[in-house]
Amino acid sequence: MASDPLIAQVLSGESFELQVLAAQGILPLSAEDLIPLQVRLAASGHELVASYARASLAQVEAHLASAFLAGGAGAEVLGYFAAESEDPLVLETILRRRDTPRALLGDLAARLPPDLQEILLLRQDAIVESPAILDALEANPQLSVYSRRRILEYREHLLPRERAPEPSRAAEIAPEAELEAADLVEIERVQSLPPEGEVDERTGLSEGQIRALPVPVRMKLTRGASRTLRNILLRDSNALVATSVLANSALSEDEIELIAASRNVVDDVLSFIARRREWVARYNVVHNLVRNPRAPVGITVRLVARLSVKDLKNLARDRNVPDAVRSTADRLYKIKNK
Repeated sequence: MASDPLIAQVLSGESFELQVLAAQGILPLSAEDLIPLQVRLAASGHELVASYARASLAQVEAHLASAFLAGGAGAEVLGYFAAESEDPLVLETILRRRDTPRALLGDLAARLPPDLQEILLLRQDAIVESPAILDALEANPQLSVYSRRRILEYREHLLPRERAPEPSRAAEIAPEAELEAADLVEIERVQSLPPEGEVDERTGLSEGQIRALPVPVRMKLTRGASRTLRNILLRDSNALVATSVLANSALSEDEIELIAASRNVVDDVLSFIARRREWVARYNVVHNLVRNPRAPVGITVRLVARLSVKDLKNLARDRNVPDAVRSTADRLYKIKNK
């Protein structure tokens, strides 16, 4: 940041007037340069400069702050917005950054509202590295019933074993899964079982063999899973495993549409899709969710309003969806068709 001569001059403190202009956002600097500079000035020992910087940062629109934080923002900037912002979009961006300091996630865990608690609980990588995040979340006065249940499941399935030296064979089975020696023992155990269902060519395991693996191993296999393995794990009866696929895999838009229409996944998978803004921004995903009788009614009822008049008419006649969804579609169809 200080490589720019103007920024270096501001940070030198030689010109009070220049610091004030920077704090107010008047200097000819890009947002990528100005925001980190203002974060630095917000901690200035000069209260006037600090107050101007804090006021300017508070006026940054949430979508702009989120876009910047998702990119190259450093730990200092992440920490500032985590402490000063209450905007859900900004906080969600910080939670999703793979390199967000674990201590910062712990600080956020103690005050997140229920919907963002669910986002944090998807960060299995961070929780494994820093189980104290769960302690902080458990102390959150807003802790939801869902989050409490997930914390108990994580402590039972994700955290009990100490890490063992990883044999070289692990990389051959699933390079991204970070399998441990004990995990490989389990894989060797299920390989002796008769194959059942489709087979994942990458791991050489059948669907039945994968189902016989312990939950922690199945969760690890979601990291970098092939499409065949993703399809198997998405249909897992354990919600932790199934939602881990969505959290740990780069899914295509077509896959998301197919999953939204699937009646072979647990409710948590459909709820997860509905909470991702970029996924429900696609019409086909919304359409498939509301027509899926497995999707939670509380979610699908809210999405019905996004449908076209033609699809509202068809949905109002669909006996496979819950009554609440069908009646909502019928009411909206009559309103929009006037």
